[in-house]
This record gives sequence, C-alpha cells and structure tokens, in this order.
Amino acid sequence: MEENPQRDLFSPILSSDLAMGPFLLTARLFTTPIFAFYILDEIRTTQAISALSYLAMAIQVVGVALVALGYKTRFAALLLAAFCIITTLVFNGSAGATGLFMTHILKDLAVAGGFLFMFAYGPGPLSLDGHEGVNRSKRSFFSPILSNTVVTGLLLCAGRILSTVVFFYYGTSKILHTSRMQAYMMRHNSHVPTNLIYLAILTQIVPPALVLLGYKTRYGALALSGFCIIATSLFHTDFSNHAEAEQFLLDFAMAGGLLFMFAYGPGPFSLDASLRPQPYVEKDLDIT
Repeated sequence: MEENPQRDLFSPILSSDLAMGPFLLTARLFTTPIFAFYILDEIRTTQAISALSYLAMAIQVVGVALVALGYKTRFAALLLAAFCIITTLVFNGSAGATGLFMTHILKDLAVAGGFLFMFAYGPGPLSLDGHEGVNRSKRSFFSPILSNTVVTGLLLCAGRILSTVVFFYYGTSKILHTSRMQAYMMRHNSHVPTNLIYLAILTQIVPPALVLLGYKTRYGALALSGFCIIATSLFHTDFSNHAEAEQFLLDFAMAGGLLFMFAYGPGPFSLDASLRPQPYVEKDLDIT
C-alpha cells in the first residue's frame, strides 16, 4: 500500500492487515470463476480437443489455483494477464466492431489490467505468499522488475489503460444510443428505471477518467468496481443464457482487479503520486 502522510477516508481499512486480508482474498476470488467458465465451455463445445486447447486449459487451471491460494501469485497473475491479452487478440480480433469485440476483447483486456496490478503488488496478507514473505529474506525472480520505479510505473499505467477503455466505450455508446440502451435495460430488467442510464453514463465516464489520470484513483476504482457488481447483478443474472453468464463472470473479474487498484493506488506515474508532498514510496510492495 502506498505511503501517504495525509490520511484519507480509506486509511483505517488500508492500514489494517486484518481488514485487507479478507478484502484482497475476495478480490482474488472474483477474478477466478470466469476461467473455470472458459474451461468448461471449451470442454462442452469442442468435440476434438487439440493440444493447444489442452495447453490453454492447463494454463487457466494452474493460474486460477495459484491466484485463489495466493501462492506464486505474481507468476500466476502475469501468466493470466498474458493469456487474456494473447487469446483475446488472436481468437477474437476478427470479430468486428460489435458483439464479440465488445464482450471479449474489451472486457478480457480489462481483466488483464487488473492482473497487472495483482502482479505488481502481490496477493495481500491472507495468502500463502504473504505467510512465506514473513519467513524469508531472499529476493524473488521478479525483484529486478518490481524494484525499478520506471518499469513498475509503466506496467501500472498499462494496467490502468486496459482497465478503463471498456468503460469509456460503453459510456460513449450510451450517450450516442441512449434510447436503444434504455430498451436494452427494459428487456433485461423491467424493474430498473431507465432514467438510471444517465447515472450509468456519468459512472462510465468520470471514474475511468480519474483512474486513467491517476487522480483520486481509489475513489474512481472503487466506483467502477461497485458499478461492475451492481450492473451485472441487475442485468446479467439469466444464467441459463450462455452469454449472460459470461457477462456476469467477466464483470466480477473486472471488479476484482479494480479492488486491487483501490487497495494499492495507481503507481508512481500518476497525478496522485505527483501531488504528494513527499516522494512516492511503496509501503507494502513486497518484492521478496
């Protein structure tokens, strides 16, 4: 967590390992079910599973298990981030500008952005890595990267960009096609007032801008995480529909990554870091 001499609204939570352990464990678990969904979907829909499919499933199984346990978490987070980026661009890049493009490319890249934050900061105190970190002094394989402010700053900038593009896209779409999106809301949940679309537009434009700039980043990340959970719980709960179930799990995975951003802040290349009266220092960036 960041060293900040000026305590803010979140300081009582962020300074307590007792609170942060369960909080970050929940965030980690939010990111994992979508990969179980992808594995089962691959098994269900593929009649002759290729060697490449077996490799993809193995990567997801190993990554999910390690992230859930908080063991070798940085390796697993980097593995899953790369998996999201590569498979999304390779297998969904030809989907066009609608449909699968929005669902898979934008949201999978947002999930990858969250994993970059998990890679940079680790799993939190309630994890096997956190337990081992207390008892060992040797530097890890990733220490040269994580101890370099420039590299870490660029990595977290990439994470912020990947995490926010999807919100700008949907926010802009709601502005340009308001009546169409209100009809979509009615089809998926007629009990929700359609005028709430204007609150959704505000939420998908302002907090992403804060996160992208790295200004009041925790407020922006928390707002976006809450939006993901609330919106998907209102409009994507028809689990008998394959696409709806996928949307639900993707949104929770995005929320998990944003909770890591809320917990640790935007990184050194941000307005939050620049406006501090003291140099940027990572308090709990355990690189052992």
